Amino acid sequence: MTKSITTKSRRGAPWTTAELKHLGKTPDSVLARRTSRTIKEIVAERERRRIRLPTPPRRWTAREIRLLGRFNDREVARRLRRSYEIVRRQRINMHIPPLRPLPKGKLWIRPEDRLLGTMPDAKLARRLGRSFVAVQARRILFKLPKFDPKLHQWTPKDETLLGTMTDGKLAAQMGLSRLAVAHRRRRLGVPICFAHRLPWTPKMDALLGTASDTAIAARLGCCVATVCIRRQKLGTPNFYWQRRAGRQRKLWNKKKATA
Repeated sequence: MTKSITTKSRRGAPWTTAELKHLGKTPDSVLARRTSRTIKEIVAERERRRIRLPTPPRRWTAREIRLLGRFNDREVARRLRRSYEIVRRQRINMHIPPLRPLPKGKLWIRPEDRLLGTMPDAKLARRLGRSFVAVQARRILFKLPKFDPKLHQWTPKDETLLGTMTDGKLAAQMGLSRLAVAHRRRRLGVPICFAHRLPWTPKMDALLGTASDTAIAARLGCCVATVCIRRQKLGTPNFYWQRRAGRQRKLWNKKKATA
């Protein structure tokens, strides 16, 4: 004769600290069996304390695996209600190619790599049957300089002229573009020379207002804006305004004399 073992139900009993520590960490059914409580009581207490029960990852079925590669990963994720990263990771782990694999480019060989930088990229692209962008990207990857026989070779004498005058004036003097001079100056850390920063002398300041700004700029060899800014900074009136004010003063004196 076998004896039936009965356990006393602890339904409605106060919760102990040990039991509360297992909420959310142990499945509700297992915790109910260990504590001699009902599953509804475990779920109600866990939800009352706002403890989330982590769910294990959902297993992949054969039907779901057959969809991998037939559609793009985002479409499969939408149909299976899974995240894009999970679908993509599963496809890669199972060595299933994507729906639209990236086109495989032509592999580079060592003789082709040796030709990089020995001729212009456009000419080498036509010779190798590749695109100009592919040849340029390959050359930049190996940090090879661009082949250009017309490239200006900077000498120490040329570099000493940087910053002594404006980039445009130096570029016109050396027969280069302004961008080439500016790039070399910034690379060496030489400060820029602004056109309006002319070393003004008292003799040059005395010329302001005696003629038009255009005439004074041509006489001093600078731009009109430089003369205009300097004249306004010193508060010297314009040449044309002085002539107009002088005529009005003469007319006023003439009317006053005749009155």
